[in-house]
Amino acid sequence: MRILVVADVLGEVNNGTSLAAYNIIEALKKRGHEVRVLCGDQTKKGLPGYYVCPTMNFFIFNAYMRKNGVAPAKADLEIINEALEGVDLVHCMLPFSAANHAAKIADERNIPITAGFHMQAENLTSHFHAQKMTWPNKKIYKFIYKKLYHCVDAIHYPTQFIKEDFEKAVGPTNGYVISNGVKDKFHRMEVKKDSDKFTILYTGRYSREKYQKLLINAMRHTKHKDEIQLIFAGSGPMKRKLEKKARFLKNKPIFKSFSQDEMPEMINKCDLYVHCAYAELESIACLEAISCGLVPVINNTKRVATKYFAIDEKNLFKCNSSSDLASKIDYWIEHPLEREKRSNEYLNFTKRFEFEHCMDRMEKMMLEAVKIRQYKVENGFKNRVIYYNDPINEDFAGTTIENRKVGDDFIYIHRNKMWRALSNILYRGIARPFIRLFCRWNSKIKVKNPKVIKPLKKSGYFLYGNHTSFYDAVTPQTMVNKKKKTYLVANSDAVSIQGIKNIVMMLGALPLPGTPKSTKNFLEAIEFRYRQNRVIAIYPEAHIWPGYTGVRPFGNLSFQYPAMLNAPVVAMVMTYRPRKGKNALKKKPKIDITLSEPIYPQPDFSIKENMVYLHDQVYDFMVKTTSLAPKVDYIHYIEAPEGSTKYEK
Repeated sequence: MRILVVADVLGEVNNGTSLAAYNIIEALKKRGHEVRVLCGDQTKKGLPGYYVCPTMNFFIFNAYMRKNGVAPAKADLEIINEALEGVDLVHCMLPFSAANHAAKIADERNIPITAGFHMQAENLTSHFHAQKMTWPNKKIYKFIYKKLYHCVDAIHYPTQFIKEDFEKAVGPTNGYVISNGVKDKFHRMEVKKDSDKFTILYTGRYSREKYQKLLINAMRHTKHKDEIQLIFAGSGPMKRKLEKKARFLKNKPIFKSFSQDEMPEMINKCDLYVHCAYAELESIACLEAISCGLVPVINNTKRVATKYFAIDEKNLFKCNSSSDLASKIDYWIEHPLEREKRSNEYLNFTKRFEFEHCMDRMEKMMLEAVKIRQYKVENGFKNRVIYYNDPINEDFAGTTIENRKVGDDFIYIHRNKMWRALSNILYRGIARPFIRLFCRWNSKIKVKNPKVIKPLKKSGYFLYGNHTSFYDAVTPQTMVNKKKKTYLVANSDAVSIQGIKNIVMMLGALPLPGTPKSTKNFLEAIEFRYRQNRVIAIYPEAHIWPGYTGVRPFGNLSFQYPAMLNAPVVAMVMTYRPRKGKNALKKKPKIDITLSEPIYPQPDFSIKENMVYLHDQVYDFMVKTTSLAPKVDYIHYIEAPEGSTKYEK
C-alpha cells in the first residue's frame, strides 16, 4: 500500500510521539509499503517521500514552544493535497492542524484513515495547572474527537487504560489496543558500571506531568541518600528548576539527553527504575528499562497506564508520596537477592511488548481499516463503524468501576422510616422531575404509545428493554412510569462506588446478588416490590451498546421473575430517529420509546415454559419494532472478521 503518515510533531526524538512516528515509518517500509510523511520538520525539506508544511506561529509563545521542544506543523492545503494524491491509507499521529485537515480531505475522498492516540489531555492542561480537573480534560477529548477521530476508521491506543479514558468522554470507538513496542536492542547485557553508587534511573521529558521533583524529594526521606546516584534521562523546559531543587544532594543528579543507541547500555548500568509521572499513556521508557532487567517503582495514580506494569505492591508507591517512594527505594536497596529475582520475572513479562509483533498488529489494523472504509462506502455510512466479537458478553459502556460483590449483609428492603422518607423526596421531588426535563431537552426522548400500559395502573409489572443508551438507567422511571416508582435490576457496579450506594438504592436500584443468601434476599425484594404494585425494569441484554439499532441475543433466565409471580410483562424498545439541520450527522439522534401491549404468562404453562414464552414474545416484539424504525447513521456495529487483530493479544 501507499501510506501517508501525518506527524504534526516530528524532528528530534525528545518525546514518545516522535519516536513512535519514526518507528511506524521504519516498520511500514520494512514490510514493503511505500510511505509518505507529512510533517512540519523543516530539516526534512527536499528528502524523498517527505511533504513539509510550515510550522505554526505562536507569536509571543514561540520561545515557550521551543523550550518544550515542540514545533507543530501548520496545515497547508496545497501541500496536503499533493501528499494525499494516490495514497491508499492515511495514518495520523496527533490531533493537530495538519492531521485534522488531511483526515477531513481523506474522509471526503473516502480514503481509509487510521490514527494513533498519543496525547493525554493532561499533556495540555498541565501547562495551565489544570491537569487534575476533570472538566477541562473531558472537554479536550470531546474537542479532538470532533476535529479528528470522528472520521477515523480505526484508532490505535497504546494501552487499554487510555482507550477507556477517551471513550468515557466520547463513547465507543473502533479501538485497537497495541503497544508501541520495545525494540530488540533493549535487553540485559553485561556492562561495567560508571561508579559504585546505587544508580536510579528515571526517563522522561522534564515537564510538570512527569513529576521528576518527586524523586528528588524522596531523597530527603531515604536512609541511603549518600549512596544513591540519580540519572534523569531526557530534556525539557524544567531542567533548571530541577537542577536547583537537587542542590542539597551530595551526589549531584545527572540531567542528560541520551540517544536511542546510547540508552540500552546506560540502562544496564543502573540498578533501579523509578517512574513518578502522574499522567502517562504507556511509557515505553519504563518498558525499555524493565526489558533490560531493571525493577521498576511506579507512582500509583489514577491517570497513568504505567501502574499496570507493577507485578505487586512492592513495585508501586502511594500516589505522589515521596516518603513512600523513599521506603520502596530503601527496600530494594536492602534486598538485592529479591531484586534479582524480580528482575528475572520482568524479563518474561516484557515479551508481550516485542516490537516486531506490535508492528505486525499495526499493519493488520491498517488493512482492516481499509475493509471498514469499503463497508462504509457500500452502505452510505459517514459515522463510526465498530467491530465486535461477542454479541452476548462484549461491553461498550466505557465504565471502569471496580465491581464489589453484593454480600450476605446487603439490605435490599429498608424498613427505616427516615430512610424511606428521604428516598421519596429524592426520587419523586428531585431526581425524577429534573431528569425527565433533561431527557426531553437533551435527547428529545419521546414515548410513542404510553396509553398501552393504562390497564396496569393498579398492578405491578415487569418492564424489559433493549440496552442501547446511557439513558436506560433513567428512562423507565422518568419517561415511561410517571407515577409508579420503578425499580431497576442492575449490575453490582451500581452500588460499588463508595459514598453513593445509599443514593443509588434510594433511586430504585436492585443490584444482582453475589452469594446464595443475598440471592434469597434479592428474590424476596423482587416479590415485595411487585406486590406493592411497583414496576421492575430489566435489561436482559446486560451490556450497553450505545446507539445499536438491532436486538442482540439474550437468554430467558431473567424471565423467571414474572413466570414465578404470574406477573404481566411489557416490552420497551428504544429506537432512534435522525436529527435535522446543519451538522445533523455529527449530532446524537433523537430517541423514541415504543411499548408493547401487556404480555401475560400462560396459565397452563410451567414456570420454565412461561420463561421461554415470555422471552420469545418480548424478543419478537423488539426485533419487529427495531426493523420498522428509521435508519440512522450514528454508530454501526459489525462482526469482526475471523482472526481480527483487534482481539489479538
